[in-house]
Amino acid sequence: MTLPAPKLDDLTWADMLAAVRRRIPAESDGLWTLHAPVDPGVTLLELFAYLLEQRLYWLDQVPDALVVAILRLLGLDPPRPARPAATVLAVTARRTGTAVPVVPAGTALTRDPAGRIVFTVDDDVAVFPLAEDGEVTVWTGRDRTADLRARRGVPLLAADGAAAEVRFTLPLTGAHPAPGPLSLLFELDAPAASGPDWLPGSVAGVPPPAELTWSWFRPGTETRGPFEKAEDGTAGLRRSGIVRLYPPAGWTTRDSGILVSTPAATHAAPPRLLQLAVNVSAAHHRRRRTASGGELQEQVDAWLKLPGRRLDLPEAAERLLEASLRLAGQQWRAVPDLTFCGPADRVFVLDRTEGALVFGDGLTGRIPHPRQEASAEYTIGGGRDGNGGMTANWVPAGDSTAAITAANLVRAEGGADPETVAEARQRAAASLGEVTRAVTAADFTTLALATPGVAVARAHASLGEHPDFPCTPVPGAVTVHLVPAVPRADPAREDFVAAPRPDPGMLCAVAAHLEQARLLTSEIFVRAPRYREVVLRADLSGDPADRDRVSARLTEALRRFLDPLTGGDDQDGWPFGRPLRPAALLRAAHRALGDLAAVSAVAIGLDGADPDEDCREVPLGPGELPVLRAVRTRIVSAVEPGEGLA
Repeated sequence: MTLPAPKLDDLTWADMLAAVRRRIPAESDGLWTLHAPVDPGVTLLELFAYLLEQRLYWLDQVPDALVVAILRLLGLDPPRPARPAATVLAVTARRTGTAVPVVPAGTALTRDPAGRIVFTVDDDVAVFPLAEDGEVTVWTGRDRTADLRARRGVPLLAADGAAAEVRFTLPLTGAHPAPGPLSLLFELDAPAASGPDWLPGSVAGVPPPAELTWSWFRPGTETRGPFEKAEDGTAGLRRSGIVRLYPPAGWTTRDSGILVSTPAATHAAPPRLLQLAVNVSAAHHRRRRTASGGELQEQVDAWLKLPGRRLDLPEAAERLLEASLRLAGQQWRAVPDLTFCGPADRVFVLDRTEGALVFGDGLTGRIPHPRQEASAEYTIGGGRDGNGGMTANWVPAGDSTAAITAANLVRAEGGADPETVAEARQRAAASLGEVTRAVTAADFTTLALATPGVAVARAHASLGEHPDFPCTPVPGAVTVHLVPAVPRADPAREDFVAAPRPDPGMLCAVAAHLEQARLLTSEIFVRAPRYREVVLRADLSGDPADRDRVSARLTEALRRFLDPLTGGDDQDGWPFGRPLRPAALLRAAHRALGDLAAVSAVAIGLDGADPDEDCREVPLGPGELPVLRAVRTRIVSAVEPGEGLA
């Protein structure tokens, strides 16, 4: 039974006054005889009861400072600040000569005529000249440019572990040297767990699914070579990201070919390319400002050496994200709150609403001295206002005459308003139910699925399973089998993977995540599932009118029923180790065919064996899953009702 929350302020002013009046005769030995409100003593009792009622009310109120302090003691984040939205901008710059123009990092661009929504470019962008109406071409053994133009998802590298390569030709013109790196956007059809690298919260340091080599070549010739350096924001084509390629000396825009190769394409599924663009940079809804001298000095000179000092920053109201301050050559830093700060700490907290820096009271946080030289560097922006669709009308903020324009190639998203204390309390309460230690089999499964930066669709923890002792349970050993998230919408596609296996980077990431949560005596192994090839034979009673149609529908239904990601009765993947039962397969076949044909029996063959006529179930091991290779159909004579009875 759930206990009700205690209520500490249930004693009212009238209850307290009545209780005190009942005690007057005994406490005064009968000398206090007038208990009416006109008596000064009763007036004082009413006043004290009023004050006590206010104190009782305070007992039930938890101040925000206490909430923040408790969150920090629990090791949880305090109320999170505003978060800036992010997007990817394709930059265009007017050329004033033969040199390739460079748009420097920090350039402020706006899509808002009023100039309030300002995004800044994260990196320098060398704006290489592009052919008018030119487009990126893709070659993966055949020309896939039309598929890329239609955003049909171009599979780049076959996920079969063999050597593979893909070629891109960029629409560059002229023969201009490179003043900076080639900046390319690779937008992939990737799972949500592998979020784009430009969005807030993207996970860094995830091992790549395959080792890629980035090279350049000159189309129509044998001239080629490696790039000096490649900054791969896609993490080996695991997610959407920005790739910055640094050409060597002697490279020109005639060398417009990009070759991506790998000695072993070990992706879980071929990466699907949706868009490839040139001259791009990530941009965030923020703008850096510096204030010094007269903008701040008047406020600093007016300070008194008393608690409660604050410093208002120009144009920062409702938009302040972060700040740093120097007073008399000493650096002051921002903290989430002042609760755990000492009297000598040079700290302040940010007041986003007022756009101000708030200092301590001399006990928690140092009181700043007046009449000191002050300078502040701060960032404004953030919030949900920055989220929005794709537009092509980006211009420099405050300078409409500049020769720079831009278009965002993906939606601006990820912006969030500051978290309130109430929202932080709710987040903390929700975190109490999170699994942080691997104790039970369900804990291992939950933690594997929650590994940041990789898309694990299913996980199965096999207790006692040790790879070196396959026939003997080993105490303390746990083997976690992973099924990665791969596309399942169209089994007829050339890049469909029937038996998805985790890539080496995913195995390493999950193993590192479980290593931090395991018990001291546990030994953890992370492996791919063991797939068992299944061949089925279905006996069709009678003679169907369209046998090819019946065979195709039956094969599709049984493949979907045995699929490791969408199979099973609940359509969330065939359960690990569940045996193959002819009755269950027969039921799935009947559901799929309906009135097209009658299936009288289903026989199962495992690992290349011929389908067995036996009606017994076929067992699978704890970490094993079936993968359907073929369905054979044969026609058997229909059995009439009552036939065969004596």
